Amino acid sequence: MVLPEIVSLINRGEYGSAISIMEKIVKDKSRPFSERIEYCTWIAECYKKLNDLKLSGDWYLEAVKIILSQEIEMKFKAKQAIPYCEKALENYREGGDALDVMEAVKLKQRLQELSK
Repeated sequence: MVLPEIVSLINRGEYGSAISIMEKIVKDKSRPFSERIEYCTWIAECYKKLNDLKLSGDWYLEAVKIILSQEIEMKFKAKQAIPYCEKALENYREGGDALDVMEAVKLKQRLQELSK
């Protein structure tokens, strides 16, 4: 089982190793959407622990992409994606550049429009 290994690596502060394993899981499109999204958030939090807020934000946006790729109603997808977009925006504001912030703001506004 992979999850106990990942948790053990994270608990030991071996974030890079944990990230490598989780990235493979996220890229595996045969895995359930919910699992891939969850691992995106774990990866984002690992990057945050490594003080790389840009990559942390990028991984929250990867979760948004996965959500938007689902075969469900757009309004529902948008509502589901907004919190991840907000986390990306928060990280970009703390450690990204102005372009990252601007793009995340635009995406958040678009998701809010689609969620109505």
